[in-house]
Amino acid sequence: MQPIGRTSRLLCTLQQQVAKAGFGLTRQLHGISEGAQAPSVQRPIGSNRRVAPAAGTVGTLNWPQSQQLRAVNPFPSTIQAWMMDFGSNNPLEILDVQRSVFAAPIRTDIIHRAVTYERNLLRQGTHSARTRSEVRGSTRKIQPQKGTGGARHGTRRAPQYVGGGKAHGPKSRSHEIGIQRKVWLMALRSVLSAKYAQDQLIFVDNMNIESHRTGDLNRVLQVNGWAPLPSARRDASIMLLPLMSGDLAASLRNMEIASRNISGVSMMNAADAE
Repeated sequence: MQPIGRTSRLLCTLQQQVAKAGFGLTRQLHGISEGAQAPSVQRPIGSNRRVAPAAGTVGTLNWPQSQQLRAVNPFPSTIQAWMMDFGSNNPLEILDVQRSVFAAPIRTDIIHRAVTYERNLLRQGTHSARTRSEVRGSTRKIQPQKGTGGARHGTRRAPQYVGGGKAHGPKSRSHEIGIQRKVWLMALRSVLSAKYAQDQLIFVDNMNIESHRTGDLNRVLQVNGWAPLPSARRDASIMLLPLMSGDLAASLRNMEIASRNISGVSMMNAADAE
C-alpha cells in the first residue's frame, strides 16, 4: 500500500506542475501581465475560439477589434444624358451627370413647400379693410337702450350696418414664410429629377443665337418641339438655365433680349440655383 500512496503523490505533484506551466504559457500567448486577472475560460493553444473575459476585467482579451461597416451603393454615381444642338435639336454626345441631382427621389411634399414659399414671396400683402374705428360716421347711440322692442344698438359704424366697419377684416402684412436652404435645394433636385424622368430636361451645348429678334427665337423653340405651336393657343413653359460665373455674358445677350417678349419663357443663371 505504501508504494501505491507514494506513486499517487508523485502523480498529483506532476499534474500541478504541468498545469502551472500550461497556464503560464497561455498567459504569455495572450499578453496577460502577472498581476492581471485570469480569464474565466481558457482558450486551448492553437484554437481560434473566442473566449469571454473574466468578470471585472478591464479591456478585451480575445475579442476582435470593432470595425465600422459601410453600405456599398450598387448604383453608379452618374447617369447618362444626351447633349443636343440648340439650333437643330440633333444629338451631339452623351454626358455623364450626377445621379444625386438628376435621379434623386421625387419628394412631392418638399416641392409643395418650396412652391408655397416662392408664391408667398410674390404676394404684395397690400389688402386692407376698414374697421369700425376707421369708417366715417358718428359714434352716438342711434336709439334708446329700452322701449323700442328691438335689439340693442349703438353706433352706425357697427359691422351689422351697411357702410359700417369690417369685423376681423384683412390688414396689410407680409405673407413671407421661412424655408431651410437644404429643403429648398432638395425641392430643386426633386424637380430636376422629375423633369429628367419625364424626358422634359434637355442639355444643350450653348445658347448663342445670332439674332436678338423674338420671332427668330420663337421659331427655333417651335421647330425643335420645345414650345407649342400657335394653333395650340397656350403659352410655353420653358426655363432657360445657362451656367454663368458672373453677370450676363456677351454671348447670351441676344438670348436674354429675344426671350423677354415670349410668354412662358424665362431665363435664369444656373449658378443662382445652387
